[in-house]
Amino acid sequence: MPTWELTAGDTSSGGVYSSADAFNSVAGRMAIADPEGRAQVKVYSSYTWTNLYVRCTTFNPPNNNTVRSRKNGAFGNLTVTVSGTGAFQDTVNSDALVDQDLICLQYTGIAAGDRNFSLWGSTLQDTGTNITLQVASGGATIAEGLTRYGPIAGRLNAATGMATTESDVQYTVRRATAYSNLRVFVGTNTIDNNSPFTFRKNIADGSQVATITPLATGAFEDTTNSDSVVAGDEIDYSLVTGADPGFVAVHLAQLKHTSTGREAATANPIGTSRTGDAFFGAEADASSTSTEVNSQIAARAAFTASNLFVNVTAHGASSGVDFFLRQNTANSALTVNVPQNTTGLFEDTTNSVSIALTDLYNYFQDHGGGVGGITPTIIGMAQGPTDAISGGGGKGYPTQMFNSNRRHRSRAVGRGLRVP
Repeated sequence: MPTWELTAGDTSSGGVYSSADAFNSVAGRMAIADPEGRAQVKVYSSYTWTNLYVRCTTFNPPNNNTVRSRKNGAFGNLTVTVSGTGAFQDTVNSDALVDQDLICLQYTGIAAGDRNFSLWGSTLQDTGTNITLQVASGGATIAEGLTRYGPIAGRLNAATGMATTESDVQYTVRRATAYSNLRVFVGTNTIDNNSPFTFRKNIADGSQVATITPLATGAFEDTTNSDSVVAGDEIDYSLVTGADPGFVAVHLAQLKHTSTGREAATANPIGTSRTGDAFFGAEADASSTSTEVNSQIAARAAFTASNLFVNVTAHGASSGVDFFLRQNTANSALTVNVPQNTTGLFEDTTNSVSIALTDLYNYFQDHGGGVGGITPTIIGMAQGPTDAISGGGGKGYPTQMFNSNRRHRSRAVGRGLRVP
């Protein structure tokens, strides 16, 4: 049965958590969410939810803290006790999920002190239906009367909102599938008019629309329509806020699809210019770090990585810049070169990499010898499933403490026990 890896990350300063309890989505951006509904992801099949993974970058409270699974507003069985910096994983416990369950993760703090988390991860072992999820999360307010765009993975909204240019958030898919059940969660809505949130394919509206109704908050889902895609299609989301004065804050967007893989991406619809080498989490908010270990997550199931993808919106570096999928602190065969003074969509369509159980993986921007900045809004890969899930035995961890063919489209053309 296939196993899907999900990760939420903020690899720069990390998600900063206080002594107050807080919730987080299972994928996308690592950010405090309260109330719980803003972080809840809906599943559409039966799964075994397992392998809760936590990477902590700063920890100085006087007591241990915990990260736990949540199912339908109650605690699940997955529990990680964080006692310091480093990576921690629960490979013993699991939660049984069924269609329509709502899941998220909860942090429970005890006493004052700083604690930053750069990555949380977990796995969903499917019953064989091959239904997987695309999740983007992270809220920001969008004023009335605007059209804005967001990516299908990673960070949905930047602090300043969503993208004004659609091509900045497009992601190229590499498999034929049908996306359905477009679902968004709205935390605040002061607009007394409809605000449609729409699936977009090749710079056109798809069939799926989750209409945010006047002044309403909570979850909105299109349970009727679906959108078929083929390899090479470019997808994203649009939000058109109503004309009535006010604003709307969308905190999470998700899709389901039946496929042999999913897109795992770090993304930010606005992007940040970087002038040097940088490491990124594999599924996160496109923040970066100069300390590679803070961006690494250990594979909790083996999978095949392919189609390294980069969307670059600005490039003022004086030389080309290389992007890599990293595997165990080394550059893997997945690589994309962004030539000097070029922007657009770039992809390695030739290579693939086998990620083994416990391998550490992340993305890397090798800035080379040039000076000047480059702004990637999306770095992603196609992540295939495995039929064997990691566990407490064999190569698993004990519980607690534990060259390439590249595609380019220019902007002008249009488009517990500590573990490693």
